[in-house]
Amino acid sequence: MRLFKSTGQWRWGSLQRRLHGMPEEFSLLTESPVPLGRNWLAHVNKPQTMAELLAIRQSVLRGQPYGSETWQRKTATRMGLESTFRPRGRPRKNPDN
Repeated sequence: MRLFKSTGQWRWGSLQRRLHGMPEEFSLLTESPVPLGRNWLAHVNKPQTMAELLAIRQSVLRGQPYGSETWQRKTATRMGLESTFRPRGRPRKNPDN
């Protein structure tokens, strides 16, 4: 369900300020850490796929970094978040022991 046709219409978001803000509102924004690119607005307005949505939910629920698998592992190691990728709880007992 969408509340607006374009994310730039959501007046409480930074995108609305970036596109239509007054000069004093621009001072509230920081520069993007990476170039936004020509198709940035189309990318922002594109809905997430079900796989992306599930990955975002997993990231929020487990406190995992969100991104490519390589970036997730690298960031988790750097920030001490390796445990967010392991199953929760105690390891299962081996029935052979």
